[in-house]
Amino acid sequence: MRMVVFGLLMTGFASLAYADVTPQQLELFRKVQPSDDAGVAQASKWARELSARNDLQSLTALRAMRGASALGKNWLLGLANAAQNKRPASKADLESFLSSANEDSEARYTVFRWLTDGNAEARNQWLSRMTEDPSPEIRYEAIARALEPAELPEAALRSLLDSARQPEQVTAIIERLDKAGVKIDQAKHFGFLTQWKFIGPFDNVGSDKFNTVYPVEPDYVANKLADSYPAKAGAVSWQSEASSDREGAVDLAKLYNNEKGCIVYGVAEVNSPSEVACELRVGCINAQKLWVNGELVIANEVYHTGMQVDQYVAPIKLKAGVNRILIKVCQNEQKEAWAQRFIFQARICDSTGKALALK
Repeated sequence: MRMVVFGLLMTGFASLAYADVTPQQLELFRKVQPSDDAGVAQASKWARELSARNDLQSLTALRAMRGASALGKNWLLGLANAAQNKRPASKADLESFLSSANEDSEARYTVFRWLTDGNAEARNQWLSRMTEDPSPEIRYEAIARALEPAELPEAALRSLLDSARQPEQVTAIIERLDKAGVKIDQAKHFGFLTQWKFIGPFDNVGSDKFNTVYPVEPDYVANKLADSYPAKAGAVSWQSEASSDREGAVDLAKLYNNEKGCIVYGVAEVNSPSEVACELRVGCINAQKLWVNGELVIANEVYHTGMQVDQYVAPIKLKAGVNRILIKVCQNEQKEAWAQRFIFQARICDSTGKALALK
């Protein structure tokens, strides 16, 4: 399906000139999903029709990217690039668009590239004031530029650390501070949950228990977890585990003697000073479910397809006071060397990736 969509995109935009896009057309481009065959077909048809017209403004398409679906952004970005190649928007209009933090971050980054590609002076001028930009791509480039000097004072590195969001960039800054004798708790900086209580292992032989509701789940929702539960090989009790990994990783294979065909539950608590909208971000190489204050927010039944920081992201709301997170991590029975990891990491942060002040 993705190859079909890509082909339609290329066919639709290859000869696209300017066009007066109607609100109805823009809305379809914004909302179309890969699974919507009729919508994709209509978008392709309109793209071909629009190629015969000559009045589309690139910024019209870019403004429509705010709130658009992933596929919709592809359509609109194709429209914008085609228009910009034929009749570029004025420098003043592009600078005004880039200066607006309310526009879509990918659209703003596109305009940034239009304004600065091949112009090192303009690039440096813009990036020198964009280390706090809401666009992740622009912020990353601004911080990368600021880090170019081999030697930077501690205050500058601390400031860049506070601004950085991309994990590899954050790690690089922490390593530079470490070489300068400044120790940073990386797990705390990221907002990783490092204090857990686990119980298990429960049965997952056959790898078909992902949706099996063991008593831990309803008891957690009812806020009345028992001290022990019947499990795969008899009664099990909760045990505390503190991760010392700089990225908050918890190695359940080590904790449970490399048990296979099993499920482990974990509970973490965070104390928030006030009610706050934020994100729960998880990396996990195994199948997993996560609940926050009794509400299921993440569920992915996949095994051994890789793991990375912020692999799965869910918007959540913390209440003032104690909040309880429950994770269910499932291990299958594969025996290959690459399938032995039973591990996860979880963190709470704002929508930009900055850790919250929690206890």
